[in-house]
Amino acid sequence: MTYYLKTIYSRQDGYEHLAELARATNKLRADRLELDFSGVVCFDANMSSPLGAVLTRVADRFNAIEITNVSGQIDDVLRKNGFLTQYRFQPLEDANSTTIPFRRLQSSEEGLFAEYLQQHLQGKGMPRMSQNLWKLFKQKIFEIFQNAGSHAASDLGVFVCGQFFPQKQKLTLTITDAGIGIRENVRRYFNDRKINSVPAIRWALEDGHTTKTGNRPGGLGLKLLQDFARLNKGRIHIVSRFGFYEFDVGKESFCKMAGDFPGTAVTLEVNTADAISYWLASENPNADIF
Repeated sequence: MTYYLKTIYSRQDGYEHLAELARATNKLRADRLELDFSGVVCFDANMSSPLGAVLTRVADRFNAIEITNVSGQIDDVLRKNGFLTQYRFQPLEDANSTTIPFRRLQSSEEGLFAEYLQQHLQGKGMPRMSQNLWKLFKQKIFEIFQNAGSHAASDLGVFVCGQFFPQKQKLTLTITDAGIGIRENVRRYFNDRKINSVPAIRWALEDGHTTKTGNRPGGLGLKLLQDFARLNKGRIHIVSRFGFYEFDVGKESFCKMAGDFPGTAVTLEVNTADAISYWLASENPNADIF
C-alpha cells in the first residue's frame, strides 16, 4: 500500500497524523508499505522518534517499508540525524552539529542511553547549570527512558531523537516506546477497563503515583523537569493512546486526541534563549533554582 504522510509538527495534530498512519497500516501483514513524503511541508526532526516507533510496529508484522519523495530541507535533516539511513538513504554529515541523532535502543541498554545524553545534549544551547543540577537533570531524563522500557510491555525498544534549532532558539528531545500505553498500565493496576487515556495520564502525573513495584523509579516523575520548564519558559508534552498532555508557560492542559497513538511519547522542549544560570537551592539560595 502507499500512504501519503501529512506535515508533522511536534504538537497534538502531528501525533494525530501518526495515529492515522498506525490505524491505516494496522492490518498490513507480510506486505509492502510505501510512505510517501510528497505532501509533507515540514517535519520536526524530533518526531522521527514517534514515527520510528510506528514504523517498527509495521515492520514487525513482516512488512517491507520504503520511504519515497523526501526532498529539500526535510531530506537533509532526516539524513543528518540518521532516520532515513535505516531506509537505504545515504547519510549526510551534520556540519553544524544541530541534530540529536535518531536511535533505537533496547530497554536493557541503559548505559548507551546515558552516553547518548552526555554526548548529544551538551553544546546544543542548554542553559547554564551547576554540575550537581546538570547531573540531576540528566538523571530525570534517564528515568523517562527507564520507565518507557519497564512500562511498555514491548520488545520493540525505545526510540529517541531530538533537534537543536538555533534560529528558533529551542532544543527538543523526544523519547517514545511502542508499547501498551499509560492507559493500559493504569487499567491493569486498578483492574478497571473503563479508565480512559486522559484520566490515566492525569493519574500517572501525580507525584508518587506508579504502577511499578520494586526499588527502581516508577511513575512519570516529571516534577523537576516541570519546574525547570516553568522557569525556562520551555514545554513538555506527553502522548499516549488517545491522551495528550502539555505543560507550556507554566500551565497544564489535557486533551483527548482524534486518533489512537500506539505507545507513549514524552517530549522536553528547552528554551535556549534563556540566559539564566540554574543551581540547586542547597548550593546557592540566591540563585535561580528549582
